[in-house]
Amino acid sequence: MCATRKKDGKDSKCPHCGANMYIHGHRISKGLVNSLIKFKQAVIKNQKNSVHLQTELSLTKNQYNNFQKLRYHGLVAKCNDPETKERMGGYWLLTKRGNDFIKNNIDLPHTVYTFRNKIVDRHPERLRMSDILKDTDMPIWDTDFICDYADIHDIEEIKFDVNGQGLLFS
Repeated sequence: MCATRKKDGKDSKCPHCGANMYIHGHRISKGLVNSLIKFKQAVIKNQKNSVHLQTELSLTKNQYNNFQKLRYHGLVAKCNDPETKERMGGYWLLTKRGNDFIKNNIDLPHTVYTFRNKIVDRHPERLRMSDILKDTDMPIWDTDFICDYADIHDIEEIKFDVNGQGLLFS
């Protein structure tokens, strides 16, 4: 693989097929954290861990467009129907890792690097939620949701559909 992390003025392209060979960095930012907070609030309000982004969550356009980047950090995952195992379009769930991060119990790599929607590297610097938000912005969770949620560590594998979207299967 001849992928590159730096753009040198022109895009790196595969000499054989012309595909983009750029490795994308996805930093855990304050904007992503605020989206995750809104998401957890919706999970608690609905008392179910499957939230439709467009109909059950009021995200700004920027938050909506970048929400899927939370999956690269293992904080959210796309939902599958428990009976058919098929993807439920537009529905996402909060992972145990996402819940632990939002409660400031774990740290994450400050940047995750992906190539063609697959994680290829992680930045060694680690961040907690309190490193990203100021103390006055830190949410205090008086209540937590009582429904089950997927534990990213218990998932056997991550599969990708034809569109390159990661799906969790147990």
